[in-house]
Order: sequence, then structure tokens, then C-alpha cells
Amino acid sequence: MEEITGNYDDFEDWVLDPKGYFLIRIDRKKKLLEVGLCRKDNKVEVTIRGERPQDIYFEVAKRELISKLDHAAYLGKELEKAYLALKYDLEYIQDEELEIK
Repeated sequence: MEEITGNYDDFEDWVLDPKGYFLIRIDRKKKLLEVGLCRKDNKVEVTIRGERPQDIYFEVAKRELISKLDHAAYLGKELEKAYLALKYDLEYIQDEELEIK
């Protein structure tokens, strides 16, 4: 059996998805997760809202708004963090660790 230790360098390994990037935030008043897809000129072109991470990442996949597997994994990770922040009233900042109060 092969054993592998994973390693990722935030600067060396990151490559922009040709389809764009996502900005993620939470809407506390409506209790929703929200992602905006930016493609050109750093403008949000598509917004997807949902109550759960899977509501959003399923739509992203269905609409083919993502092309890289590592980007899809990243989106799932960040959506779960945003979901936990919303559920437990924590501050959510994309690409930052959640801090438990």
C-alpha cells in the first residue's frame, strides 16, 4: 500500500480557474450562504444563494461554472466554513480560519 503525505503551498500551487473565481459571504438576516462568480474585471457576473453548502456547489457544478477539481474542493471547504459560521454565529472571512469565541 502506498502512503502519501499531502502538501499544498498557497503561492506555488495555486492556479486560477479559467472559468473565474468565487467570492463567498453569508447573509445573516436571510440566513443564506452566497457566492458570486467573477470572470472579468473583478465583477460579479453570477450570484448563487442557498441555505446549505450543497445547494450552492450543486448549482455551480450543474451550470459548469467551475473547471478545476481543486477549485471545486476549495469551494466546498469554504462553503462549509461559511455554513458553520452562520450556524454558530461566528465571523466568516474567506480564506481565513474560523475562530471560536
